[in-house]
Amino acid sequence: MKGFLLIITLMVFVGCLSTSDKLLTVTVPASSNAGEWEPKKTHAIIVGVLEWKNGLAPFPKRNRKDQELRDLLIKRGTPPENVTMLLGKEATLAKIRKAITQTLRKTSKDSTLIIYYDGHGWADRDDFCFANYDVQSGSKDTAWSMNELAATVSREFKGSRAFFWADCCYSGGLKVVVNKLANRKIASFSLTSASTENTSTRNWTFTQSLLDGLAGSPLIDTNGDGLITLGELRDEVRDSMNHMEGQKHGFKVNGLDDTFILAKASGRLPKVSGAKYHLGSYVRAKGKYGRVVGVTGDEADEYLVQFYDYTEKLVKQYAEKDLSSSTRKPRVPTGRRPQVTRMEPDCKVEWRGAWYDAKVLKKKPGYWYIHYVDDDDSWDEWVGPDRIRFKESAATGQP
Repeated sequence: MKGFLLIITLMVFVGCLSTSDKLLTVTVPASSNAGEWEPKKTHAIIVGVLEWKNGLAPFPKRNRKDQELRDLLIKRGTPPENVTMLLGKEATLAKIRKAITQTLRKTSKDSTLIIYYDGHGWADRDDFCFANYDVQSGSKDTAWSMNELAATVSREFKGSRAFFWADCCYSGGLKVVVNKLANRKIASFSLTSASTENTSTRNWTFTQSLLDGLAGSPLIDTNGDGLITLGELRDEVRDSMNHMEGQKHGFKVNGLDDTFILAKASGRLPKVSGAKYHLGSYVRAKGKYGRVVGVTGDEADEYLVQFYDYTEKLVKQYAEKDLSSSTRKPRVPTGRRPQVTRMEPDCKVEWRGAWYDAKVLKKKPGYWYIHYVDDDDSWDEWVGPDRIRFKESAATGQP
């Protein structure tokens, strides 16, 4: 959501909800072993900072989404006493540390931990920092360190699962906590508005995507099975951040499958025959990027398109001729671009009628978990035999 980069100058942004240019459907069937989030056994810490003591640029407080997140967690069944929320002046470094320690002490072996942050964020050499209310610009020692968070949670968390969400620049740095918990074999994932390399926009797009997913929006149930899974929520965030905001999101997971269940869908999307743009697709409408949320007209040629304006969802009607499919790509981060070593492909995988080089990472009977060698790991997915072709050297059809 928001964030700042400390070098010599200060850059401020606020993160939002988004989706990427490929909409992936998890094809591996739902498994009884996939697991499901248990709100009643959840302990959550929500930290939201839109103003700062020492002069960092503030953000409007209207309709803030962090409060909506607290309300939704409680509505889903999380006990109110298990949700700690620190907003604005309450979110000092000392109070954040205290809240984390107290929350972790309450956890038991079957607990789920949720930590969410919105505000400013930045990368600092081998660490990532989030801006508590009393942070001092240019002073890492006064900021909330993700390395510190990783060490604390790894040392004191007694539970079995943890979810980490952040809406700020460089929020992908939360992956250090997931990596640390992997050493203790605690299942966890981080899902964030930005990656470890990029800033985030002023909108609440990311947090709205998160809220929509946890509330069971049918737009996110891409396979129509009535469930919102981790894979579908990840795709929702990736696609919305890409198309609506033009930026990369962040995602890291260990010990949880794409089929892990986060919510039940609140309904099903109707199929509209004859429509050029399906419900949930991203379009460009007179220079603006939005999402199709309704189809009208006698010939299904009028569309309701949703846009984001800070915290608001705005819906406008367009004729089919005024729309085109979104081909927006995430902005390339400024500065040094990380060098990625291309894997050697051992197969090709079909996606929307085209075949792409891929590498098999793991397998189960009748399904393969693959990595597209020319994309980052947010595109990794399970595929069935109808979507995979092995090289001639693997004539048996097995990896």
